[in-house]
Amino acid sequence: MKRRVLCMLLVLAMAVTCLAGCNRKKSVRVVIGSSSTSGDSYLIADTVTRYLAEEMGWDAKVDPVGAAEMFEILRTDKGKGDTIAIFHDMTYLGVVFGTYGEEYALENMTVGPRVAQNPGCCFAAKADAPYNTLVEAAEYLKANPDAEIRVACENGSVSTLCYLAYYNWVLDNYGQEVADQLRVIAAGVTSEKRQMLWDGNVDIIFDDYYGIQQYVGVDDKQLAMKCVGLLDEIEGAENAPTYAEQGITFNGEPFALSKDFLVYYPKDIDADFAKAVDTAAAKVCENESFKSDMAKLNYRGAYLDSAAAKDFIYNKRTEMTQLIEACPDFDYLTQ
Repeated sequence: MKRRVLCMLLVLAMAVTCLAGCNRKKSVRVVIGSSSTSGDSYLIADTVTRYLAEEMGWDAKVDPVGAAEMFEILRTDKGKGDTIAIFHDMTYLGVVFGTYGEEYALENMTVGPRVAQNPGCCFAAKADAPYNTLVEAAEYLKANPDAEIRVACENGSVSTLCYLAYYNWVLDNYGQEVADQLRVIAAGVTSEKRQMLWDGNVDIIFDDYYGIQQYVGVDDKQLAMKCVGLLDEIEGAENAPTYAEQGITFNGEPFALSKDFLVYYPKDIDADFAKAVDTAAAKVCENESFKSDMAKLNYRGAYLDSAAAKDFIYNKRTEMTQLIEACPDFDYLTQ
C-alpha cells in the first residue's frame, strides 16, 4: 500500500513538473550597444521588447551591455534565439569608422526587421548665438574670418556622421578657409555636451530635438538653447529648420537622417525563430498601444520585414560610407 501511494506521488510530481515546464516562457536576452538606461537605445529597445515578448510569449529583458560586448555576443552566440540585439546605425557605423574590426560587419550577422526610428537628431546652440541656422553659421564665419565655431561630437558616431554632411556642404559652398573655421571638439554623452555648451567650451552640440525643448525659450540665458539644424522632419517641430529646408545636401541630394533601429541576430540564427519574430514585429508596429507609447517618447514604429530591412540598412551603409570617405578623418577635424 505504501509503495502504491509512493508511486502515485511520484507520478503526480512528474506531471506537475512537466506542466510547469510546458508553461514556462522562453527566456530571451535583448542586448543593446549602449550602457545607458536613459537614452533612445534603451528606451526604444525596452518598449519594443515588452510588446514583442507579449506576442512571442517570451520572458525577455533588455541588457545594456555596450557596443563591444554586443558585437561579440552576436559573433559568438549559437543562434538558438536565446539572445537577440536591437540597436541603431552604430551597428554598422562602428565598423565603417574603423572603431571595430570587419569581423563585426553586417555580413557576419543576420539582419532582422526594422522596428523603430528616432527622427530627433539635431544640432543646438545657445539662444544668444549670432546665427539661427547652420547656413547662417557658415555665413557668420565667412563674414568673420578670425572667428571659429566649435562643434561637440562623439567620435565614430551618428553625431560625427551628421557633422560630416554639414562640413562637406560648407567645404563645397564656402571653400576650405571657411570649412577650417569649423572645429570639432570630441565629447561623450549628451549631458557632457550640454555642460560644455553652458560652460562656453563649445558653440554647437549634437543633441536630441525633444531633449533640448526644456531649454528652449527659458529665461535663464546660461541654459537657453535653440535648434540650428534638424536632421529629419518632425511633425509639429517649430523653429527647427531641417537640413533639407536649409539646402544642405550631399551628392546633390537633400541630406536627411533618422536613427533606424533594427533587430539583429547571430549569423546562424534559427530560420523559424527569425520568421516568427518578423511576424510578431509586424503586429507590434501596428498595435495602437505601442504607437501611443512610442509617441510619448517622441519616437515612432517603422516596420520593415527582414528582407526589406536588410536591403535598406545595406544601402544606407553604402551611402554613409561614401560620405565618410569624402571627408577628412576625425583627427584632422579636431585640429
